[in-house]
Amino acid sequence: MRRPLTLAAIAIPLIAAFFAACGGSGSETTQGAGAASSSGSGGAGGAGNGGEGLGGDIFGDSGVGQLVSIDVTPKDLVIEVVNGQIPPPITYKATGLTSSGSVVDVVGSWTYDRGDIGNIVPANGAFTASGLLGGTGTVTFEADGVKGSTTATVKLRYLDDSQMIDPSIKQQFPTAAEADPALSLLYPYDKTVFPRGLLGPTIQWNGGNAGDVYHIHIKSPAFEYETWRTVPPPSRFDFPKLPDDIWRKLTDSTNGDVQVDIARFDGTKAYVAKTQTWKIAPANLAGTIYYWEVNTGSVVRIKPGDLGPEAFLTPPPGVGCVACHSVSKDGTRLVASFHGGYSPWGTFDTATGTSLFNTNASSGFQAISPNGSHVLWRHWNDGAFNGTGFLSLSTYNSDVELAQLNPGGGFPSHPAWSGDGQKIAFSMRTDGNGLDFTQSTLWVTDVNLAVPSFSNTKQIVTNDAGRPTVTFPTFSPDSKWIAFERSTMARSRGALAEIWLTNTDGSVVIPLDNTNGMNHIEAEQTTTNYEPTFNPFSLGGYFWLVIVSERKYGNTLLDTNPNTRRKQLWVTAIDANPVPGQDPSHPAFWLPGQGLDNQNMRGEWAKSPCKQLGEGCNAGFDCCDGFCKPDAQSGALVCSDQAQGCSKLGEACMTSANCCDPDAKCIGGFCASDGPK
Repeated sequence: MRRPLTLAAIAIPLIAAFFAACGGSGSETTQGAGAASSSGSGGAGGAGNGGEGLGGDIFGDSGVGQLVSIDVTPKDLVIEVVNGQIPPPITYKATGLTSSGSVVDVVGSWTYDRGDIGNIVPANGAFTASGLLGGTGTVTFEADGVKGSTTATVKLRYLDDSQMIDPSIKQQFPTAAEADPALSLLYPYDKTVFPRGLLGPTIQWNGGNAGDVYHIHIKSPAFEYETWRTVPPPSRFDFPKLPDDIWRKLTDSTNGDVQVDIARFDGTKAYVAKTQTWKIAPANLAGTIYYWEVNTGSVVRIKPGDLGPEAFLTPPPGVGCVACHSVSKDGTRLVASFHGGYSPWGTFDTATGTSLFNTNASSGFQAISPNGSHVLWRHWNDGAFNGTGFLSLSTYNSDVELAQLNPGGGFPSHPAWSGDGQKIAFSMRTDGNGLDFTQSTLWVTDVNLAVPSFSNTKQIVTNDAGRPTVTFPTFSPDSKWIAFERSTMARSRGALAEIWLTNTDGSVVIPLDNTNGMNHIEAEQTTTNYEPTFNPFSLGGYFWLVIVSERKYGNTLLDTNPNTRRKQLWVTAIDANPVPGQDPSHPAFWLPGQGLDNQNMRGEWAKSPCKQLGEGCNAGFDCCDGFCKPDAQSGALVCSDQAQGCSKLGEACMTSANCCDPDAKCIGGFCASDGPK
């Protein structure tokens, strides 16, 4: 029942409105460790209280009318957190507009939709930045079903002058006018796309002297870092980890472009900065990369973000090496070969490293189905790497042949299974042996495990005189694209090779120039790329591809001798919605955590061993049941079997209709963004 207001009751909100109006207008700032700025009006604001009208005909028979809209001030606030110091709270103010045109105070509740960025007191609108990360969220005030809102941005800013550089030098950088004749940025490459959750890259450059002073300035809309320091040659800069992890703060606070400026003072003058633009994808890299350490003959594994690899399969006494491995996309099982030479195969449980099955049957390279149930083997058939002309299909725990992949006219090699389990891609070699060959083309076939068989087997990509070897295929997370290697020979040591992309019928074939380093590194370095493998998940609008490359790594690895240069793992982002005729790839980055002193190759990317119900998680693909939900009591994210409503990004799906985001796609069984945003 609506309660009519007395004259005294009407006077209270009018007086409150009068005093609120005395708050002034113009830019909003706070002083001290942090600062806030706004182009809106209103001073520090009132408490957001006043008046008893909650909507409807709030003044009864007074003629003021119904509440129709709410205005929230200050508008589009930007709050700076400088060097981790949280500034004082900013208090928001809400005023209502009635159907008669009257401006009134209203009573209601405040919310902010980015609790990781800041917190607002529901009763009085006092907003405090968390300092954990920067970003933009929406402040909303609601009174009796009527809402008003504005944005609030928290920007993290770090000023690092730990070397106490002379202020007279620092003052020269903003006014520099002359281009630097010597400075050359080597790594990372311009336009690189980085995910979240990695160790920060080491920025590397040449062209300076031991006493030169550098101004390193890195900024995005919600983050800024500046430092002034000497960086003697070979010049390398690592993002500080203490007292705050600057790279993590940057990536967690950024979705999109990051500008990187490095300027030099040579003792006489400051030069104009050399500038790059990187992009941060709004997702952590998921999964585990299993790769071969050639030096040790072992298969090790690393999760993106780890400080170093974990030993996984180490040759036992009497076994020369463990190699030529393949991992099921669900991350449950791995198949590998032993001894070298005739290379018999066996399977392993990835959670425990336990041997599940081993055979004395010669094989070399194998493929394992997405759920680990079947293995395709017999790449070669003896210690001289001779082939039989077919591959054998068996279960993971038997070498009994269920079906043969036997197209005729050559030797099927380097097979790879699609994530949906429906297809197998392979190269068809027509010369040499299973280890050393130069003539091959790319083929696909349908596979049926219910009634073990192969069908619709066909060539999709041919070779040419310049790159006669087409091999090492890998399927994208949606099973619609295949990355592969075009090379001068199958064995990578000293081969000239690039990474390409095709759709599954071969009607679209695209060179991945950015992945290969075109226009980012010396021309001769762009032909040192081998053995691609896709991450099984689409993350942040991208497919992620790990490759082996023998290129130089900044000023850290400089050997260019084809016989001795270092094999390392590099990762490149591929737009999740490739367009025919356009390179969907981006410049690659060196995978942090791998050993610089090892030859690292054959990176196989799979889902990490899944977590059980109640275990902590970051996204649904961490969990065996595919869902990661807040715990009802603690609020922490834990693995759940409850598909409550629609699926968020990274949670399990059957079709795109299961996804909460109407623009998301169900890719590889999980909701994902359909391309970069």
